[in-house]
Amino acid sequence: MSAPRAKGYNSRSQGIQSHVLPHAGALTERATRYFGIDLARLPQMSDRELAQFADRATAMTRLKEILPILEKHFTTLIEGQVEYEQFTQRVLKQVEKGSKQIDKSLLDAWLLSKGYDKHLQSMNQRAGHGIQKLETEHRSEQDLNRLDFQAAIKMIHLRHQNRAKAIGEKVPQAKRQMQVQETLRRQGETRKELLTYGTAGKPGKGLWQGVKSFFGG
Repeated sequence: MSAPRAKGYNSRSQGIQSHVLPHAGALTERATRYFGIDLARLPQMSDRELAQFADRATAMTRLKEILPILEKHFTTLIEGQVEYEQFTQRVLKQVEKGSKQIDKSLLDAWLLSKGYDKHLQSMNQRAGHGIQKLETEHRSEQDLNRLDFQAAIKMIHLRHQNRAKAIGEKVPQAKRQMQVQETLRRQGETRKELLTYGTAGKPGKGLWQGVKSFFGG
């Protein structure tokens, strides 16, 4: 009994051909799709086409040499990004809590200032009534002393108003100053890291050129 004849075999065909490939099914197509290797065309390829396999193999060899380094760097980048996002979340939670406390303090201060303003307004009205009363009476020495006292009360009222306004303005200014200081601190840390480690990395990065050529091709 004779051996099975290769599928698609033609005894009159010319050139080099494989008797295995016709029985390989989808594997032949996968070799081309996944690895860029067309086994059926190999015998008909020119020297220049065959040389492209050598170029790809050289680039792949160079890539394999740095894969452990890349894996370490990529792991650091991924883990660092996760830790950074978790850090950001923790900071935002603190910002929320701190902001609520500051907002409450600002509201309390505003309510206190409104209550004090009402108190000063009452004093001012009393002082105004006293002045009107003095204007309708005889200007005795005692009346003049009382008038000076009421004028002093009004001056104190104005001073307290200005002081309360200044305090209300200092609270948001202090908050902005803290934010500016924090921004400057972060910029300083970033600059220190940049000057310490640089951006070019360690020597030997010429290997990247082969990787670039491989992926670019």
